[in-house]
Amino acid sequence: MTHSLVTLADAQPQDAQALRELMARVIAVSVTQDEAVLQSTIANVNRNLGWWLAHPGECVHLKAEAGGRIVGVVLVKQFWNLCSLFVEADLQGQGVGRALVEAACDACRGRSPESALFLNAATNAIPFYRHLGFVERESAQVLPAGFLPMRKSL
Repeated sequence: MTHSLVTLADAQPQDAQALRELMARVIAVSVTQDEAVLQSTIANVNRNLGWWLAHPGECVHLKAEAGGRIVGVVLVKQFWNLCSLFVEADLQGQGVGRALVEAACDACRGRSPESALFLNAATNAIPFYRHLGFVERESAQVLPAGFLPMRKSL
């Protein structure tokens, strides 16, 4: 699948380090300036990456590439838990995130035990997810200030 000059493909185990670096860069510039939340968010995405490496058949993990480098990633654990979506800051707003989420929705449709995708949106990402049709949902999970639990039916 291609969007402009970006190609989407399944993430591979050998991509793990590049994915860690991409997520850390994006988190550092766009998620928060609060050091504790920053470190917690990086630790969380790294745990999710480790989960994917241990359970590759139980998720959808797509990467966006441009010019031979990874510029975006989406990970949906167990076909319902959208736990990571990151796009290089200079490419945000150009359709890369939308392409990743739409491809992930397509890949999860019919495989999700929830018939929906669930996520906890960072403050800066809430308008993006709303634009893609995600709505607020109830959650008992304690989230960082400003984060919003959301869902989208598949």
